[in-house]
Amino acid sequence: MPLRNVPIRQKLMLIALLTTGGTLLFAGSALIFFNVERFKEEMKDDLKILAQIVAQNSTAALSFGDRGTGAETLRSLSARKTIVAAALYDKKGRLFAQYPQGSGVEFPAQPAKDGAGFVSGGLAVFRPVELKGERIGTVYLRSDLSELTSRIKVQALTVGTVFLASGLAALLLSSRLLRLVSGPILDLSKTARAVSEQQDYSLRAEKRGSDELGQLVDAFNQMLGQIQQRDSALQEAKEELERRVDERTRELARRNEELHQSNKELDDFAYIASHDLKEPLRGIHNFSNFLLEDYAGKLDDEGRSKLETLMRLTRRMETLIDSLLQFSRLGRVDLAMDRVDLNETVAGVLDSLAITLQEEGVEVRIPKPLPKVRADRARVGEIFSNLIVNAVKYNDKPQKRVEIGMKNGSRPPVFYVRDNGIGIPEKHHDAVFRIFKRLHGRDKFGGGTGAGLTIVKKIVERHHGRIWLESSPGEGTTFYFTLQEET
Repeated sequence: MPLRNVPIRQKLMLIALLTTGGTLLFAGSALIFFNVERFKEEMKDDLKILAQIVAQNSTAALSFGDRGTGAETLRSLSARKTIVAAALYDKKGRLFAQYPQGSGVEFPAQPAKDGAGFVSGGLAVFRPVELKGERIGTVYLRSDLSELTSRIKVQALTVGTVFLASGLAALLLSSRLLRLVSGPILDLSKTARAVSEQQDYSLRAEKRGSDELGQLVDAFNQMLGQIQQRDSALQEAKEELERRVDERTRELARRNEELHQSNKELDDFAYIASHDLKEPLRGIHNFSNFLLEDYAGKLDDEGRSKLETLMRLTRRMETLIDSLLQFSRLGRVDLAMDRVDLNETVAGVLDSLAITLQEEGVEVRIPKPLPKVRADRARVGEIFSNLIVNAVKYNDKPQKRVEIGMKNGSRPPVFYVRDNGIGIPEKHHDAVFRIFKRLHGRDKFGGGTGAGLTIVKKIVERHHGRIWLESSPGEGTTFYFTLQEET
């Protein structure tokens, strides 16, 4: 596990142990080093003193050339187990006597410079033998390092024992003392985890002191208090908002129901009124026609003109009533929803208008195939039929053009019918959708009731879509519409 993921209590314990262990190890190593160096110097001094004693006892043997006495003097060193080699050299540097005897030990062929020094595997010393101020020979002694090795082992064992004992003591002591640091931090972590899991901002961390950790706990608790206040305020605001939304929803539902009932009553009234008005209108029209046929000779020109005007007005009134009847029927009859191929629908509409289009010399363009949509086939046909008829009717150009298509990349699909006609001023963009609203004289641009765009808008809204237009006077108009609810 990476060190950054280790619990903080273990991290603090590890830091304490590493610090204590490192310090003890450094101190122990330094102690061993200094003791070894000091013991080396003691070994040199001791071997020098021993060499001086041997030199003093060997003056007679070297003076008289008595090799036996010299060898006997050297054999007295056998009591010192560390001495591995000893020799006497005459004043010419020749080997005079040696210890031990035999070929198992190598001796220097010539004495080296006076003094002591460490050689491979031991300590060697050369000491002059003097008589009355004159050098008559040299003493050579060499000892092994067994005492030094033993001393180092003892020192290492002592330091190791102290290291382990101190480490164990540090572990026991730090495990208790570290709770003063890790305890508040662990409590703080536990409280933070509980707050996160329970979403309860009323919980508080326990403060154990007034040090930096105590200040951290105070700051944490203060933060929880602020969050609790904000949470309470948000909860109250949420409840108030839900209450208001609930009230508004009930109010909207009530008003929507009232509006629905009102619209239904208006539709019923329009249907009944338009249906009942047609009968007396037919009577007026027929009786006016009978008068013209039976009493034409008895009426003057003014009387015939008034009867003709009366018949024309009844026909117009009947047309208006038919439009009103059709409009009211749109709100009463359910849509027959189906998968509709708009290419077939538009083709059928253009075929029914073929004679008019040909007489008016209209160029119809469909840039690309139209998609299939879920809609009422007959009603969608009415949309395209009304828009195309208006595009042809309100066009004073010598070369009339009508384009039917769909905007690229639109979601939901946006369809359009575009013409190069007279256009519609911006201030009338909303008025053209009002029933029986005409922007021109009664007989101008082929007449009409002014209900066509109202019916189109009603059909589009029944499909949960919307309709709008873009137009510039004298340049043409584009009607856009959708046939489904926008997401």
